Amino acid sequence: MEVDKYAALREAVEKIELVDGHAHNIVALDSPFPLLRCFSEADSDDALSFVPHCLSFKRSLRDIAELYGCEASLQGIETHRRSLGLQSISSKCFGAAKIAAILIDDGLELDKMHDLEWHRSCVPVVHRVLRIEVLAQKILNEETPDGSEWTLDIFTEIFVAKLKSLADRVVSLKSIAAYRSGLEINPNVDKKDAENGLIEVLSAGKPVHIQNKSFIDYVFICGLEVALCFDLPIQIHTGFGDKDLDLRFSNPLYLRALLEDSRFLKCRIILLHASYPFSREASYLASVYPQVYLDFGLAVPKLSVYGMKSSVKELLELSSIKKV
Repeated sequence: MEVDKYAALREAVEKIELVDGHAHNIVALDSPFPLLRCFSEADSDDALSFVPHCLSFKRSLRDIAELYGCEASLQGIETHRRSLGLQSISSKCFGAAKIAAILIDDGLELDKMHDLEWHRSCVPVVHRVLRIEVLAQKILNEETPDGSEWTLDIFTEIFVAKLKSLADRVVSLKSIAAYRSGLEINPNVDKKDAENGLIEVLSAGKPVHIQNKSFIDYVFICGLEVALCFDLPIQIHTGFGDKDLDLRFSNPLYLRALLEDSRFLKCRIILLHASYPFSREASYLASVYPQVYLDFGLAVPKLSVYGMKSSVKELLELSSIKKV
């Protein structure tokens, strides 16, 4: 009889509990966020109409229906979720996946999303990931400088103080610079350029939405300095996402100037989403920079089976297994 040389590995994989290192809040069943969007980064009705014909959707639908014991259709899954209730179905999913802890980036604001405390009824351990650009926007939208207009120094004082006050209540910082101005972050951004960027951001009116590259670079570096001070990792969105993203500038190779900066060699920098389709580039960076780590969430499970396997393999082509 042929011996299964992977039997021990297979058994370990089936038994081990997992940490979801980058999740977003679960939304209520009556949220207008459509279930179909869980299977794709598309957001318009026209683009979503093609999702049921994607390999990843067909596989996911089959797997979810098998877990639920219901009809393998979107309507069948929707009906089953509503009949069991959100808390029950969430606990079932987390349990089946053996997820023992989740780190939630609650900076992605969704209609009727549940807070972190709600998730603790489904998973034993829940921690927060703090999105730095959202915190910067919140300050500019909600704070009023004492008796004066905003300056870069006033913003910096408030922003850094807020970050430090929250540092013991989060497990990681997170940046979406890739969505706003790209990953070619200048670690030596000129303060005058950053101040002009702040003025440009404010002149667009409220609600404030940060897009200016110099100001985003400045916010990122302030965040990285606080992360270093409190020994917090920083997660960086890299690779694919929804269509607000210019994929060309989410290649992690653009981070070279930052990674070469001697001030931040002790920071732990986590490249999210397998940097897909730049997985090999991410693997290279993790192999030559000790501070770089890789996470393959989103690529798993949103790609096809072949895509998931190939992207994880590409991450492991050069990188240490301990860093993926």
